[in-house]
Amino acid sequence: METLRQDLRYAVRMILKSPVLSGLAILSLGLGIGANTTIFSVTNALLLQSVPVAEPDRLLAVYTTDRKNPGFGPLSHLNWKDYAKDGEVFEGVLGYDWTPMSLNTGGEPQVLFGQLVSGNYFDLLGVRAVVGRTFGPHEDEVPGRDSVVVLSHAFWTKRFGADPRAVGQTLNLNGAAYTIIGVAPPSYTGLDVGVRPEVWVPMAMNKQVKTGINWYEERRGLFVFTVGRLKPGITPAQAQARLGMIAQRLETEYPNDNKGRSVTVVPLARATVNPNARDGVVAVTALLMTIVGLVLLIACANVSNLLLGRALHRRREIAVRLAIGASRRRLIRQFLTESVALALPAAALGIAIAYWARGGLLALLPPLPGIAVALHLDLDWRVLAFTMAVGVGAGILFGLVPALQASKPDVVDALKDGDRTGGSVRRRFGIRDVLVVGQVALSLVALVGAGLFLRSLEATRKTDPGFEAKNLLSVAFDLGLQRYNEEKGVAFLRQARERVASLPGVAAVSHASAGPLAGSVLRSVFLEGGGDENDRTLVQVNTVGPGYFETMRIPIVQGRAITEDDKAGGPKVAVINETMAKKFWPKGDALGKRFHFFGASEPWAEIVGVARNAKYTFLGEDPQSYIYEAHAQRYSGAQTLIVRTAGNPTPLLVPVERELKALDREVPLTALATVGQTIDDGLWAPRAGASLLGLFGLLALVLAAVGIYSVMSYSVSQRQREIGIRMALGARRGDVLRMMIGRGMRVVAVGLAVGLVISFSLARLAASLLVGVSPWDATAFAGAAAVLAAVAVAANFFPTRRAAGIDPTVALRAS
Repeated sequence: METLRQDLRYAVRMILKSPVLSGLAILSLGLGIGANTTIFSVTNALLLQSVPVAEPDRLLAVYTTDRKNPGFGPLSHLNWKDYAKDGEVFEGVLGYDWTPMSLNTGGEPQVLFGQLVSGNYFDLLGVRAVVGRTFGPHEDEVPGRDSVVVLSHAFWTKRFGADPRAVGQTLNLNGAAYTIIGVAPPSYTGLDVGVRPEVWVPMAMNKQVKTGINWYEERRGLFVFTVGRLKPGITPAQAQARLGMIAQRLETEYPNDNKGRSVTVVPLARATVNPNARDGVVAVTALLMTIVGLVLLIACANVSNLLLGRALHRRREIAVRLAIGASRRRLIRQFLTESVALALPAAALGIAIAYWARGGLLALLPPLPGIAVALHLDLDWRVLAFTMAVGVGAGILFGLVPALQASKPDVVDALKDGDRTGGSVRRRFGIRDVLVVGQVALSLVALVGAGLFLRSLEATRKTDPGFEAKNLLSVAFDLGLQRYNEEKGVAFLRQARERVASLPGVAAVSHASAGPLAGSVLRSVFLEGGGDENDRTLVQVNTVGPGYFETMRIPIVQGRAITEDDKAGGPKVAVINETMAKKFWPKGDALGKRFHFFGASEPWAEIVGVARNAKYTFLGEDPQSYIYEAHAQRYSGAQTLIVRTAGNPTPLLVPVERELKALDREVPLTALATVGQTIDDGLWAPRAGASLLGLFGLLALVLAAVGIYSVMSYSVSQRQREIGIRMALGARRGDVLRMMIGRGMRVVAVGLAVGLVISFSLARLAASLLVGVSPWDATAFAGAAAVLAAVAVAANFFPTRRAAGIDPTVALRAS
């Protein structure tokens, strides 16, 4: 221990003795560690943080699986009830359902997202109110009886200033008064990472809260997210077996609803990110962690080069230590202690960088109207432990090469020989060159990754959405949140179309239940005649008003569009897209065919048209089957008004908003924007990925340039006598420049070759994350190599030009 203290004191003295070199090393390493800490904090928030509930290891999420429709889905409400009744493996089973709500406070109405939850929701999770109380089982027994609400801590703080007297007051939701009975703790933001419900309402209030189609009394609709708490001694495998038996029984008892359906349990820790999206999230975070890992390795190579240079200046000290009997192991330990002493302040700098970068990362998130973002990039114990481990590991990594080199028994003779020869190089490829090769190779991998995602972003931007986005704006609203009935809602929509159509500059107006790139509800399709392999397949469905296809400018390739003649009570009609036509009727005879959606009262719909394919949720999606229904034949209060303008739509945003508010100021408007802005907002994920990878690629490039520059400066200083002799014998300045730059670029060329091989080998791992571009895209590879080569030429040129400009007599005398 005393020896370690001595080594630490000596290490601190050496750091302070060379403040410039030490500062450069700490800055270089701090940037690398900061990048790693920043991305790990995201990984930690998304995948590692546990939900603040009691005994989370005993909680299992339960999902519906369907042989016809792959993936993990929620449960139906009636199936959930059957699973909740069974007491064999679970102490209790909770359920919750996300839903928008209209908040009216006497001022501007707004939409917020809350949850309908079972009465045992909070008790089963072990979540206690910080003020007031949570729900009791009795408040979920009688439909529509208990209009009570629990607030999130953030909503309570924002709306009521964290006043405890808020408990007992009423909150106006969807035009009805709900009594506030409690406030959730600040640490609890729900079971879904990244988003937070603002309020919780008993599930028995679903008819008062839900708008549109209410599936609570239907066994087919999937919308209840389910979590069960295992009994002591019960394993997840036992729970899976028991629930599988119940699923088989439900399939037998209700074949029309549960045919082909079963359930799968997933530990809650792996279900906070929806299992359907988890693999993608893991892939993205793994890619980012790989890139920042490369940045750290480049920084380590830089610091190794700096320490190798310092070891040269300590040759006399090393010689004395070896002469008096110091072992090589002792010298290596001293050098490693010094490198770790450098790494620790670099780790502290990395933590500071990560703390500062949190705001920038959150700024990359998209606008989500009404949805509260709750992504906590806390620097908790996991992040701090990771940072310290990375710091110490990096210290050992970058300190090992200088320690091994400097502690060689023949180091003094080698250095003396170097002095006599004036820096003639015995080996054509030394350890410093190896480090440069590594830096260049790793930098190229990072740059290729950034280039691929920038190319993917550009390709996504150029993707044809299937409609004409130019001169288009939209605004969403939900009339059901204000308790509009169908008659009143139809009147509102008619007046809204008329008022907006009369505005100067408006060319066309229509409406739909799902606006451009807003996604749509999924419904099971049953084909006339049955037995088809596509029977019961889930398909996206949109209800649209007259003039929709003309307003969106989606071409009808067969048949006709939905018109004013498709009225309520008339023959049920539908328009499908090309993908659905080819999938369900591959012989090209979709027109005139009939289908119906699940439900005893669902009428047969005749296909009267086939529309061109479009993008429905995001630009990078694969072709999706899609159905358009006439809004007059299936009323929905949740609508998006779509307006085509004669010119720039931006100036019409305010007039459109004014006309809608003139009809009813209590109807909250959301997502009022040009469709161009909507498309741009939809690119947040590829844009965020490209921005981060571009930033880390740039950082890798800068660190590599610093490394090449420092090695070239060292090489020039070692060969100063040789340069002087060459110039004294008549060598021109250009000859010296070509000779030195040529040697430096040969090392860079080796690094580029190695980097291209590594990049080519790893590129396929990113294939699933790229849109519209090959993982071996020649432009990305060539562009990255060209940029790195240009920077390398500059990094080699400047120290060489300085040396070539020295007077030969001065160079010879200095050497």
